[in-house]
Amino acid sequence: MAQGDSARAVVNSYIAIGAEPSYGTYTVATTSMACIEGLSCSFKTDITTQKIPSLSTNRGPHRRVMLDKSVAGTYEQYLHPQESVLCIAAAMGGGISTVSASATSYLHTMISGNFTASISSVCFNVRKSTGATWRYQGGRVNSMKMTANVGEPVKMSYDFIFKDSTALTEDLSAILTLTSILPLTYVHGAYTYSGASQKIQGFELSVNNNLKADKDARELGSNVLSVLPATNRSVEFKINQRIDTTTAYDVFLTGTNAAVQLKFTSTQLIGASASSGYYVQVDMPKVFYNSPDTELKGPGDILTAEIPFDVVVDNPNTTTGYDVKITVRNNVASY
Repeated sequence: MAQGDSARAVVNSYIAIGAEPSYGTYTVATTSMACIEGLSCSFKTDITTQKIPSLSTNRGPHRRVMLDKSVAGTYEQYLHPQESVLCIAAAMGGGISTVSASATSYLHTMISGNFTASISSVCFNVRKSTGATWRYQGGRVNSMKMTANVGEPVKMSYDFIFKDSTALTEDLSAILTLTSILPLTYVHGAYTYSGASQKIQGFELSVNNNLKADKDARELGSNVLSVLPATNRSVEFKINQRIDTTTAYDVFLTGTNAAVQLKFTSTQLIGASASSGYYVQVDMPKVFYNSPDTELKGPGDILTAEIPFDVVVDNPNTTTGYDVKITVRNNVASY
């Protein structure tokens, strides 16, 4: 059969993730890999090539060398109280702190950090349709985006940079299982500003780690990344809200800061206790309104505004200071 004679459907693929014991070390035990349901996965391996010009009797170059190997791509999923934890940890860079919340539930806290905690990177096992399987190792998130809008599930997007990749015939589909827990939607959401509940129609949260993946992260003797450090982190946050008062604008003029919390609580319970539902909670302890003014769009519209915030660290130069924290409650004892 000639190449390209048949076709393979994308739907026959799987994506599995695992925590690495150290940066760039693929998880050895296949049983430690967890299957996660993705919307899309664009992980791809590229190798920079260079044609070598030379003086010869022919005007075209006749030599070519292979240089840097780059592995990167975007993974998208709906926010899930079990399956999103490792990807979020890879974006936050502060590891995962886990405590028992009850006999059947656990709290996993991820605070923005410097990728020096125990879980500093993740690895993936990705089967692309019914063909070959790829191992991706040394995965860190360059940027993460959480988006919620009325009428939709909450969507997550992670731009990964990896140290290396390997194509092989490994297939974990026989041992991978999916959870029965549903992803979170806008219906599960609540928004709190300065301790008071407010109504919004949507939001977008972005965490950008500005990972250093250029020539300074490489070394002689290898075509893959040696290190993948994070530089200045930036957190961007904005909401869509109906405008029925000038309170936000008045606070904006005074330059007053406050805390923001986003919480998505599932109606599915952990065990038999009605007080133990799955949830994902985002805390930003110090934010400032930034231009919460509105436009007059047309006579058939109501007043709404897309309001951006400036997000900063609350207690700099301390071990407790952070700009964003994400807490997940589920029934997983450890990651």
